[in-house]
Amino acid sequence: MRSLAAYLGKIVAVTCFAFTAPSALCAPETNDVTTVTRVTVRGTEVREFDWAKSRARARIAYTSSGPGALSGRLIDDDLQTVFRFSESDQSPTAVVELARSAQLYRVSTVFKAEDATVDVFLFNKMPKDPGDLRSATPDASAVSLPDEKGLVKVDFSVSSARYVVLRWKRNRSQEPFTVAEISAFSNDPADLTSFDDVRLADNAKTFTIAEPPPVGVVSP
Repeated sequence: MRSLAAYLGKIVAVTCFAFTAPSALCAPETNDVTTVTRVTVRGTEVREFDWAKSRARARIAYTSSGPGALSGRLIDDDLQTVFRFSESDQSPTAVVELARSAQLYRVSTVFKAEDATVDVFLFNKMPKDPGDLRSATPDASAVSLPDEKGLVKVDFSVSSARYVVLRWKRNRSQEPFTVAEISAFSNDPADLTSFDDVRLADNAKTFTIAEPPPVGVVSP
């Protein structure tokens, strides 16, 4: 009888384990891992426009010397054409009138390498006497010689301007002073739809030359 009771006890124990084990084995596992979704936000592409170009309807409003009929060479986007100021002109000056006011942050120029200081003036109105700017304070100046490309860059705080004036101060004047190009750059989004005859949808390489190709010393 005792052996039979012990046998029945074992059967009951196994039966209870069979009913209770699945519930323990099938219990849902807790997962502490948190899924993080990464979202990449792309900012608006910055576009750089050179407003001091004939294609952007800019024009040369004044030169202190040299043939006025050829002044467009200063903004024709062609480094092979140059404008010659008179050799007696100690302070060659050029005024570029933009198609409209723009938020500028840099002006650059390519000219024959010689020891000269470049002053940049920004105006919203045409100066009464652009040939006499002694009472005006330059917005920026560059005192370094042009690099191997003949290029000088002048950076300044973003400023609104319609007229960009460049004045070179020469330390010698034995020969005519030649300038190949003037540029005025802005990142200000442009309402290009207002320019019916200008196509500046993106700063095409044929229009904007932020880094002119090596030209060395521009021949007079």
